[in-house]
Amino acid sequence: MVGDSPPSRPLKTVETAVDIVDAIQRLDGADIGELAREFDLAQSTIHGYVKTLENRGYLTFEDGTYHVGLEFLNKGGHARKRKREYDFIIGKLDDLAEQTGERVQFIVEENGRGYYIHTSIGENAVHVDAHIGKKIHLHASSAGKAILATLPEERVDAILDRWGLPVYTQQTVTTREALFEELRSIRDAGYATSEQESIDGLRAVGAPIQVDGDEAIGAISFSGPAHRLTGEWFEDEIPNLVLGVTNEIELDLKYQ
Repeated sequence: MVGDSPPSRPLKTVETAVDIVDAIQRLDGADIGELAREFDLAQSTIHGYVKTLENRGYLTFEDGTYHVGLEFLNKGGHARKRKREYDFIIGKLDDLAEQTGERVQFIVEENGRGYYIHTSIGENAVHVDAHIGKKIHLHASSAGKAILATLPEERVDAILDRWGLPVYTQQTVTTREALFEELRSIRDAGYATSEQESIDGLRAVGAPIQVDGDEAIGAISFSGPAHRLTGEWFEDEIPNLVLGVTNEIELDLKYQ
């Protein structure tokens, strides 16, 4: 959670190691020369970092190029299983995706960012980059805004101070005033919408999962192409479907 840990001096070596892994992921693989140029460091220094990460399984070396290693999958799988309610929630998404033929996601907040925990794909779902573990800014998605609407305003401010309001499309909310006004409307309605705010041509409806009115465990979102999600289907029927699923989950979590 943003702002809950006491301030401390970051370790530069750890920051550099993490930045190297991030760069390798962004570049979809890189060799030592590319990384040396990327970070303006000596190749011998880069070599020390990547060999250490490779030895621990966090990088793998294939055909002269370093790639992100499967040890991250081990850690990510543990993180995903750490909270027992996640598996229960995930089971409900497959039913909704099969019923509607569209895409349904479960997203949670950690350290002020949103993470995809699960995606269920219906037979008509569009294929977008929504892989498990994908990290997003909360203000640009329906699920993210649904989560933000359950948080105290000072917490939302802390998240925005840290991560800002980057622009994804021409429809993305880019001011605090507009975002806070929308969050008030989301609290009243119980759900959030995204009008092509994270991806051009994609609409979504998201609702938080809360037990006893506490901060959201996460949020479910239902997304599809803008030309299909229109009129009463987008404005009434999808919100009712999503709210029905989240309400069922909340009741089951409360009394199980």
